[in-house]
Amino acid sequence: MTLDEMYTEMELYGFDDLEDSQKLTLLNEAYFDIATREPWPFLEAVKTIIVPDAQTQITNNVLVTNNVTDVNSVLSFTDMTNMITMTPERADIIEKEYIVTADTGTPSKYYFIGDEVMVYPATTGSTTYRLYYTRTPVAAVTASTEFYLPARHHSIIVYGALVKSFLVNDDPQSGVFQNMFESRYQQMRADVWMNQYDRPERIGVITDSYDWSY
Repeated sequence: MTLDEMYTEMELYGFDDLEDSQKLTLLNEAYFDIATREPWPFLEAVKTIIVPDAQTQITNNVLVTNNVTDVNSVLSFTDMTNMITMTPERADIIEKEYIVTADTGTPSKYYFIGDEVMVYPATTGSTTYRLYYTRTPVAAVTASTEFYLPARHHSIIVYGALVKSFLVNDDPQSGVFQNMFESRYQQMRADVWMNQYDRPERIGVITDSYDWSY
């Protein structure tokens, strides 16, 4: 659905008195409510980046080739030059336990400072990384803006905006549309998350064998 089509659908439910800018605000709020609930597959992206020597900041770094600026969360991070799977660590652990050792050599850990992905220690020489991550949702600003949500599920954005519209007017119909929104949300979850029926999902065991109970 285009933004104009979403505006029209909101008008069908009696909100033709709202300005397009007001409708856009409500639609964006509903979109963020949906997109930030789960690490959706439609937010996934893969980038190959080249980081120059002596760098610790990987994202939002103009020195990085194919600079990534929209990371929300990391799903996998691999050093393709040295064939190392990077290990996540908390920033406070890096600061308290690693920084004081002043390690040098090939980075093996990554962490976040705010929204930025960092590595420890700093890169040595030009390094190619493969970053598999979820993107940060971006608000629609014009009719040409595309929501990351699959087009077949755009109606849920409208339902969410309608819930907010009825709440603004203290209209009891908000409860009805909240139920419609949640029902449509569950339909979308089933459609988006289950994208293969070739074999059952597997569970990977990551603890040591002595933790297992028989």
